[in-house]
Amino acid sequence: MAAKAEGPQARRFKKSQFRSHTRPAHWSAEETPIAARPDQLQARRWRRATQGTDEVALPSAKFAKYNVKVEVPIYDDETYEKHLTSTEWTREETDYLITTYREYNGKWPIIADRYEGPRSMEELKARFYHVSATIFGIRTPISGMTAPEFAHYDTLSTFDPAKETARKRLAEGHLQRRQDEVDEETVLLSELQRIMLHQVSLDSEREDLRRRLDHPQANTNGYQYSTSQSLTQLWQQLLAADRLKKNQRLRPTGNSNFDGLPGATPTSARPRDSISGMPGDRRQTRDSLPSATTAQSVLPVDLSKAELSRYGVLINQDKLPSGVTFASDRLSKPRIAKSTLQTDKIAAILTHAGVPELIPLPTPAVIEGFEGVMGKVHALLEMRKLAEKEEQEIRVRMAEAA
Repeated sequence: MAAKAEGPQARRFKKSQFRSHTRPAHWSAEETPIAARPDQLQARRWRRATQGTDEVALPSAKFAKYNVKVEVPIYDDETYEKHLTSTEWTREETDYLITTYREYNGKWPIIADRYEGPRSMEELKARFYHVSATIFGIRTPISGMTAPEFAHYDTLSTFDPAKETARKRLAEGHLQRRQDEVDEETVLLSELQRIMLHQVSLDSEREDLRRRLDHPQANTNGYQYSTSQSLTQLWQQLLAADRLKKNQRLRPTGNSNFDGLPGATPTSARPRDSISGMPGDRRQTRDSLPSATTAQSVLPVDLSKAELSRYGVLINQDKLPSGVTFASDRLSKPRIAKSTLQTDKIAAILTHAGVPELIPLPTPAVIEGFEGVMGKVHALLEMRKLAEKEEQEIRVRMAEAA
């Protein structure tokens, strides 16, 4: 179907809906001087009038905050001769540098480009910073500087032109790298990061292992319970304190020498009254059964050598050192002598005898056998030493007789 023709009323409505109901603003063109220009250049600008009146403030006042003049060190002849004299810079070159810095608002690329003379940017910076730091230090002593002032003074006085030149050369070299060099460096950096993360993880695991192997440090002194008599007294004190409680947790051993009370019997061995209360009741309760913790089973018993070997009981008479010790240390420490030559001799004898360098399972029997072998090795070395001494004496005697 054909679209319905629009009448004049509809066209009038469309025109009115886009019509603005606000009054148009008034603009005026004025010429105002630029405050930053010394030649009083006039700038022609359009300004918008507010409520039929012109603005009071000039448009150039908004940009006056950007008209900032740089600060340069000021000195006289006496100050220059006393503090700023240099063998590489004359007074005229220094004054010219200060003037150029003020003229180009401290923009060092422009200063280095417009400075007339065989001076690099780093040399210009070094001279200007030295002059500024010296004048600043004369006006404000270091003891009276605030934190921002001292930071500014330290920045000026520690400028190194050689380091700045090396930094720019390095940056220029980075800009001129090829793509394959960039990719190689990226791979190396990722590999270095992986190695560092692995090292941190390894250090944390190693520290955790050392913390687990290290014995905890007691808050009290434990040497007072190092003998059997002191341990017996401790047991009697704990047992006496437990008897005063309503719910006893410790059971006496039944030995008066240990418990401190004559005729003491274990709690589990005391017969409980029968449930029925009749003397003829033969029912057994759990407490009336024979207890495993009897006096005969708790007391220490001397075992024969055959029983010691059968049950795997070891009686160590040696004094153990403090800290964590390993049985494998008794297999590795005897191999090391005071001198490197003696250590090599011991290693050669053990290799010839078929003793491996690493023994995987240092059992007591293996340790005992290894100690016997090491005793024979030391005896052999002593005999060899005596034999060499005797041979030397025989050679001396034969030389004297000849």
